[in-house]
Amino acid sequence: MFLLFSNISSKKYKSPLLFILLLISFISITKASAKNSVNYEENNEEIIAPWTQWKKVSSASLFYRQVTDGDLIEVKAQVRLTSSLSGFLLFLLDTDKIPNWLDNAKESKILQSLDNNTHIFTTEFYGFWPIKSREMIIKSRQWQNDDLSIEMQIENALDFDNKKHTILVDVISAHWRITPISTKKIEVIYTFIVDPKGNVPMWLVNPMTLKSTWKTLQNIKEQLPQSKWQSESLANIREMQSNIK
Repeated sequence: MFLLFSNISSKKYKSPLLFILLLISFISITKASAKNSVNYEENNEEIIAPWTQWKKVSSASLFYRQVTDGDLIEVKAQVRLTSSLSGFLLFLLDTDKIPNWLDNAKESKILQSLDNNTHIFTTEFYGFWPIKSREMIIKSRQWQNDDLSIEMQIENALDFDNKKHTILVDVISAHWRITPISTKKIEVIYTFIVDPKGNVPMWLVNPMTLKSTWKTLQNIKEQLPQSKWQSESLANIREMQSNIK
């Protein structure tokens, strides 16, 4: 679902360099591939480059690699978080709070819930003159595996009209895998390829995509453990059980 940005206020920016950086920061993003994740890398011939580590701390790391026949990059974020599985999923579904952690998100909402595991989302990202706002309209489908890990597959939902003042972002692929490592700890691996569209040079977009993704990871790490959803559970999600009796 999510993809990942720097907050832009309504202030007027006078620095040309700052203007360029802000121009790029809103077009990265959260948050699944159109292909099954188990076979994704083996079957996707468009991605053959090795991963390059961009940044790493004790509980989080960020990688990227070039996509063949183009200037886009694929981004992979790995992070360990304090949360239950249900708490994390409910945190993502709380669209009113998404602008608090998703970098540069203006607003987000669920357009339609097809069932408990499939939702149509829209998220709008800030723009400023003369650049139009961006919007991402996606279908998110999740399932739980036998090992209790949860996967989320995300794809474009272009049947839903975007707002007239926005440019639609093209989500080429995006995939989440959330694995419990204890009753209150999870590991999240998130990979995505996104084309922001519009006439913005990718040599500027790609570095800002990485910076924005990293900032969003830090926001999630800070806000998720304190979320009200940590005390809630989803009936269709199996949690890891403590061995202590």
